Amino acid sequence: MRFPARGQHWPLLVSQCVLVSGLALSFPFFALYLHGVRGLPMSLVGAALCATLTITALTQVVGGELSDLLGSKPVMQAAVGAYALMAALMAWAMAREAPVWLLIAIHILAGFCGSFFNSAVRCWVAASCPVRERLVSYGRLRVAINLGWAVGPALGGVMAQKSYALLFAVASAACLACLALVHWTVANPPRLRAGSRFSWRETFSAASDRRFLRFCVLGFLISVVIAQLVVSLSVHSVRYVGLTEAQVGRLFTLNGILVVLAQSFISARLKGLSLCSGLAAGCLFYAAGYGWAGFAWSFPLMALAVAVVTLGELVVSPGLQALAANLAPEKYQGRYVGFHGLALQLGGACGPLFGGFALQALSPRWSPAPWLAVAALGVLAALGFHRFKRELRPGEDGLHEPALPGPELSPV
Repeated sequence: MRFPARGQHWPLLVSQCVLVSGLALSFPFFALYLHGVRGLPMSLVGAALCATLTITALTQVVGGELSDLLGSKPVMQAAVGAYALMAALMAWAMAREAPVWLLIAIHILAGFCGSFFNSAVRCWVAASCPVRERLVSYGRLRVAINLGWAVGPALGGVMAQKSYALLFAVASAACLACLALVHWTVANPPRLRAGSRFSWRETFSAASDRRFLRFCVLGFLISVVIAQLVVSLSVHSVRYVGLTEAQVGRLFTLNGILVVLAQSFISARLKGLSLCSGLAAGCLFYAAGYGWAGFAWSFPLMALAVAVVTLGELVVSPGLQALAANLAPEKYQGRYVGFHGLALQLGGACGPLFGGFALQALSPRWSPAPWLAVAALGVLAALGFHRFKRELRPGEDGLHEPALPGPELSPV
């Protein structure tokens, strides 16, 4: 299999950065808008976001299958174009003070379109990078994503105080810029199954691989933990710590800057080491960071909590993607990567629901309680990855494959 030269990865990374900067400028503040401006209870906000992510989760696996059949670039182009349209529609609806149900419906459609892009990007890396380069490549992708997160929320936190509709208008423009970049600069890897047809039944056949299914269950579990950063931690920071929206934006900026500065270094140091061991350690960092967030009472202490959570992200995010690609058969990389994305998206869908109900039911009694529950989930995921390591071959786990013994030579 031929792989693109290293330099050909950069157009995709730039495109991802532009897209995320626009989305991070708007969508993280949607929960604050529904709760703070429109007066929706946090339990309903969590339920709405859960419904959005659950419905859009199916696009992960479908997007992976289409990437195998059509190539990942056409899928990315269609997804980001539709996303731009939905963001513009959201800006119009907010400016008109449309009913909440309409805003939620547009949000669901936007997430539906965007998930195709995310799935196709991961498939692009899996199809374009050798096994031993995947962890570093997914790490670079995380840097591009967090460059966007470093810029978007900082601007969004300031702009949200003036107009939420403006946030989504700018996000739509960023999506259009991303569409142009993908169209003109990103190479399209060869289709892995060019002559095959789409089949709903076969699309979900990765679930019959019992070992891969166990890995996806662990990914689901840690995704519930990961999902607390954007929505639940934002609301907790405003309501129980007393931070402003601008300070919440700076917390996201801190997270993005730390990833940009440290991700390549961490990924390079982890290359050739056990992916499962790294995932277990990253889950423990998540547990420690969220546990600390429950007891923080000021911006510096919340910033410390986010920094610890970011240490977990530096290992877990690229590690999950690399291990999923390593476990996938070569001609079904999109199908497996997409099914893994489905598991992560479902975990992300349950995250806001879990966090929303915990904030509403537990925080008024004792504000650290929800975060101790999140920390317990992180510890459980760490134990699961530690045990899963026993089921992997060294190459699958990111380790050097032991050399096979050569033929024994007869003495002359």
